[in-house]
Amino acid sequence: MKIKINWGTGIVIALIVMISGMIYLVSIAVRQDYDLVDNDYYQKSVNYQQHIEEVKNTAALAEKIKFEQSADTLKIVFPNLGNTQEYSGEIHFYSPVEEKRDETVKLKLNGNFSQSISLKILKSGRYTVKIDWSANKVSYYQEDEIVVP
Repeated sequence: MKIKINWGTGIVIALIVMISGMIYLVSIAVRQDYDLVDNDYYQKSVNYQQHIEEVKNTAALAEKIKFEQSADTLKIVFPNLGNTQEYSGEIHFYSPVEEKRDETVKLKLNGNFSQSISLKILKSGRYTVKIDWSANKVSYYQEDEIVVP
């Protein structure tokens, strides 16, 4: 028995294959994650001059922030600019892989102008530590790369 396919049946089969392929590609595109670098990128671009001033203030410091990483702890040592009560800010762990890995910690210095942070709150991978802080009513910004094992 020989099956005969005429040109009309061939066109219908070709359309069905094409539409099925499009539906498959659309379903893949809908399931993709598309994390923006920042959700409020417009507001950050408006305030970029302030960020430039913070970086200049940090560059003018005689002593920069020091990072000491052990297996499960990150110790951040700040320069002595006066009273530890005058220090405020945030430490942001930015993951370039996905936004869900990002963590933010409030700045709470001990008497030695340092703060220890447990790395157990982070998944393993590379992070950019962004420290936005102020002391004596002057704002500073510094960032550095770490790798969490």
